[in-house]
Amino acid sequence: MATLKQYKKSDGTTAWFYKLYMGKDPITGKERRTTRRGFKTKKEACLDLARLQLEIESKGLNNNSVRTYRELYNLWMSQHTLNIRNTTEQRVRNYFTNQILPSFGNMKLDSITPSICQKILTDWATKYQSFQKIRSYASQVFNYGILLGVIDNNPMERTITPKSISNSTEIKEEVYSKEELHLFFECLHKLKDERALVFFRIASYTGARKGEILGLTWRDIDFDNQTIRFNKTLVELSDGSLCINPTKKDKSKRVISIDNGTSRILKKWKRSVTKKNLSRGIRIDNIDDIPVISTIKGNKKRDFLYKGYPNHVMDKVARKFPDMKIIKVHGFRKTHATLLFEAGAQVKDVQDRLGHSSSKTTMDIYIKVSKNRQNETVELFESYMNG
Repeated sequence: MATLKQYKKSDGTTAWFYKLYMGKDPITGKERRTTRRGFKTKKEACLDLARLQLEIESKGLNNNSVRTYRELYNLWMSQHTLNIRNTTEQRVRNYFTNQILPSFGNMKLDSITPSICQKILTDWATKYQSFQKIRSYASQVFNYGILLGVIDNNPMERTITPKSISNSTEIKEEVYSKEELHLFFECLHKLKDERALVFFRIASYTGARKGEILGLTWRDIDFDNQTIRFNKTLVELSDGSLCINPTKKDKSKRVISIDNGTSRILKKWKRSVTKKNLSRGIRIDNIDDIPVISTIKGNKKRDFLYKGYPNHVMDKVARKFPDMKIIKVHGFRKTHATLLFEAGAQVKDVQDRLGHSSSKTTMDIYIKVSKNRQNETVELFESYMNG
């Protein structure tokens, strides 16, 4: 649909213009219209209008509506989020918000060259340990542009991946020895923090992840068979809200046996939870649905605890017991694996117990323990030979 009209210019002369409705953009779904002015005669305006209509009919709508990287990213993200978890979406959006869009966002797509991408990629490598993931996501947007016909090639693919400076420094995560773990639990007993004792007992005696433990309900614990089922995890979104997600990988879904001591501690904690609720006038109709590590909100409803809880416990231990060695919460998972190997467990059994999707993760811990054992073996041999 087109409209032709004559209009008066600022200098008093007259000219012609036309408005044309060009249909919906096949990429964005938005309606497109154009207005063209400055034709001296009606005939000139009609000829230009006819030329434009013929071009649209023969070639379809021009994809100029997607001009910048940010516009293309918005289209890509609207499709990408349909197939990913909420936590993955949050992580991907953070990559774009903090690294990718500040570098590429306002650039015109046709102005982004391989040399520009190389300069940006080199800069990322000096700042971010995860720069290769950032590169991958930035590249996916370019590939989507090719799929839509907005661009002809992916300039990020014609770059050389630099070595990461941050990878040159090995990050070592500490674990507790058997003696140090006992000292840690002595600290919790002195703090009289029964809930913290239960959390870290599960962490160090099952090797479960923080989110898996915080996501446990009493339904997941089978006292008759002395097992715990891990099939979900508690996640905290960027807006601070909590939600329960299924475990990310099938290998993480597992039912593992627990020792007698852990079973006794959990039974005692369950009785304590019921008793504390009754003392506050709260009757639990179905305790199976109550989180094992829970809190009581203002409405007296027991709910999942915030993700930072175990970290705050470690901070408290550090303040109250300055001589106590402090490790990361994830270090309790590695502590469990290390102590299992020291006790003589097999690699496959430890992998299944911890829910490692790759045996490499388990083997890395095993190799470290094996090296320590080699030193002990040499010392025993030397002592024997010199005896």
